[in-house]
Amino acid sequence: MEKNIAKETYSKIGLSYTLWYIPYLAIMLICYLIYDKVAGQNGFDTNISMIINYAVRVCFLYPAMYLAIKKLPKFEIKKNKLGFGGFLACICITYATMVCFNIVGMMLNKLIGNLTGQGSVNPLFDAIDGMSPIIQVVIVVILAPICEELLFRKFIIDRVVNYGEVTAMLVSALMFGLFHGNLAQFSYAFGIGIFFAFIYLRTGRIQYTIALHMMVNGLSTFITLVLFRGISISEFMNVYSSGDKDALLKYEMEHLDVFAGFGLFALLIFAIVFVGIILAIVLHSKFVFEHHEEEIPKGKKFSTAILNVGMLILIAFWVFSIVSTQVGFSLFNTIYSLIS
Repeated sequence: MEKNIAKETYSKIGLSYTLWYIPYLAIMLICYLIYDKVAGQNGFDTNISMIINYAVRVCFLYPAMYLAIKKLPKFEIKKNKLGFGGFLACICITYATMVCFNIVGMMLNKLIGNLTGQGSVNPLFDAIDGMSPIIQVVIVVILAPICEELLFRKFIIDRVVNYGEVTAMLVSALMFGLFHGNLAQFSYAFGIGIFFAFIYLRTGRIQYTIALHMMVNGLSTFITLVLFRGISISEFMNVYSSGDKDALLKYEMEHLDVFAGFGLFALLIFAIVFVGIILAIVLHSKFVFEHHEEEIPKGKKFSTAILNVGMLILIAFWVFSIVSTQVGFSLFNTIYSLIS
């Protein structure tokens, strides 16, 4: 009986988080078309696009996703405090996790990019390149971490934790990674999603993961707004992904001050990453999970949490999105171009 309830719960979550994304895209399309008519132009800059995008997310998509699963039974997670030292350790482990998973993601991205002829694909750089600093801080550093931690940590884990903590952690991280819609972000989002889920499981306090998420997004914002100020990130990525070492060296020499500053900052980050790896090894005994009476039996966890209608639809939808992005195709942009 518990297995059936767990399977229905996971299916409901997967289905709700996927189906509401379709009307969100339709609303986005309508908003873009209205803007075209009002502004008297075809297409608009990054800032307008991001404002419309996140306004529709906050006002429609995220509330709809939450309301769709709101009535599912919730389980209580015991509240604990990290303490100042514990939070500092989590910062280091977070950056270590992010960098390690990002390296794997970059290698896969470049390998697949070479096979498809698209090079390394990272829509995030295209999205933030030219974006207003104020919009970057408000949306990327503040709003996104709050919304995403609530949606992919608290709202999900609260409803599935008693069916197995490890399963809840991995599924929430998988959904979080897939939701980014591209391979470059999937890898590190999945990695830190696992760690953030563990922190929430052991503390029951979503404010910790929100703060850590803000720091992660704040790092990328700091790099683009301060360290890479004066150069185009998308232009640099095009040179980098071209594989032309002479062109890359020439570009770096032309912007030597920028890359020298970035190099010094990178040393600091790798020092934090090194400390994070050491702490993860030293504190490995603290990475424990509690068992619950309703927990899915061994051997049934994958079939219960993943092999259900809702989750299979969610995975299929986002894998299609990731593959499409990787080969340079956007169904949304294609439809928008046809009717605009």
